[in-house]
Amino acid sequence: MNQFLQAYAVYKSTFKETSYDSEKKIYLCNDETQTVINFDKVIAEKYPDPQNSGRPKSFDAIYVFENRIYCIEFKNQKFSDIASSDIKEKFRCGREELNMLLEKEHVQKKAYEFIYCVCYKDCIEPRDRYKCGVAKGVALYGLADFEEQKIAKNVFTNSVTFFKKQLQKKMSQQLICR
Repeated sequence: MNQFLQAYAVYKSTFKETSYDSEKKIYLCNDETQTVINFDKVIAEKYPDPQNSGRPKSFDAIYVFENRIYCIEFKNQKFSDIASSDIKEKFRCGREELNMLLEKEHVQKKAYEFIYCVCYKDCIEPRDRYKCGVAKGVALYGLADFEEQKIAKNVFTNSVTFFKKQLQKKMSQQLICR
């Protein structure tokens, strides 16, 4: 995996940068301590014409920790406002592109666990909070199929706060998110 990280070092970024919502000018996560690969930029450079229908959708960031590759999509939306088809396509197409890049760098994919994470904004409004609790531990947006088909080891679809806590618990990595 080191060869992949070295080959794509020009795309090093942070959770803060990759979680930026340019439309609303807000960061979902303010952390600048952890290094990620800005996968959207990798895809944008590989397919420079954004109007070209051949440009695949992609997830925002790749975070590598030990033998795990986290494919992360940040959504500055309530979980109920996120389109399932869009999320599935981002992970399906993004994984195909990532597979090609890993093969190019001779990375043995079988040595790694792929984990998909959709991190949406925290539920703040009282009427939405109960909905957020219902979804804990359940892969939303039809992404459970990726686990069943062994495309991903795990799928997490939860708030940024949940993501921050999981990273801290599983990897002892402190994230500074909202």
